[in-house]
Amino acid sequence: MTVQAKTRTVSTLKGDVEVPANPKRVASDQYMGHLLKLGIIPVGVRSFMLNEAWIDKSGYPKEKLVGIKDLGEFPMNLEKLTVLQPDLIIGSIEKNIDSYQKVGTTVFLPYWEGESTAGPLDKFRRISEIFGKEKEAEQWITEYENKVAEARKKIDGIVKVGETVSIVQVANKSVYVLAAEGGNYGSPTIYQMLKLPPTKKALHMKEGFESISLEALPKYTGDHIFVYGSKDEGANQVLNSELWKGLPAVKKGQVYMYGSFSDKGDEFVMEDPYSLELQLDTIVNLLLALKK
Repeated sequence: MTVQAKTRTVSTLKGDVEVPANPKRVASDQYMGHLLKLGIIPVGVRSFMLNEAWIDKSGYPKEKLVGIKDLGEFPMNLEKLTVLQPDLIIGSIEKNIDSYQKVGTTVFLPYWEGESTAGPLDKFRRISEIFGKEKEAEQWITEYENKVAEARKKIDGIVKVGETVSIVQVANKSVYVLAAEGGNYGSPTIYQMLKLPPTKKALHMKEGFESISLEALPKYTGDHIFVYGSKDEGANQVLNSELWKGLPAVKKGQVYMYGSFSDKGDEFVMEDPYSLELQLDTIVNLLLALKK
């Protein structure tokens, strides 16, 4: 008779951590979608994950969210966290880890660039390793990569040979250009998954993005522009400017608005499996609309 180990050792950026082999009460300040896809329902998460407006856009199975406790924003409320008696805590910001460790066993798994260079699929793999659910993770990744391969076939030829793609984020009156590697807000879906060709500028960004002036836009934009942002006065000023209207991609109608510009909501905030599936559909549909 084989006796199953009660713990496993997980390697983290803060050293090896001995965690329960089958934790029953998991709290996390990030990664809720990753956990749900692995069949793990956390006992508590930070507020944003349970925000109704976000839930409606996330694709998360709502029936599994009943009973998950709101632990506030970063850092999670330690008093509420203690009451939940978690047997495993996952923290995504290094400065909060010491506080979490006072409550229970904590694994540090950075989410944002600057702390981590892991892409969305690798993040999912890392979460699965904590729970010994690598097989479940790889099964979903295989299914997702098959969907990506089909998506590439659907959009083949829309971005012609020699053309480039850029991603511009408009927030208030600020303009950002997202990098080909290490970016977020749909950058991994557009560049890594769908293999759409980035501009040279996008290939040489160190922080995942660059903040630029409106006047600098022509140096950064490609033949096709994806615009991520929200409906506000500042964004309207940028998009209604003569400089913007004069960009070649704008003149050709090769501009794709997504994020909160869309009535569907914003599925590009997170990089969990549910979000990645929605992102893939959104980007493909935007490109296919150009064919019509």
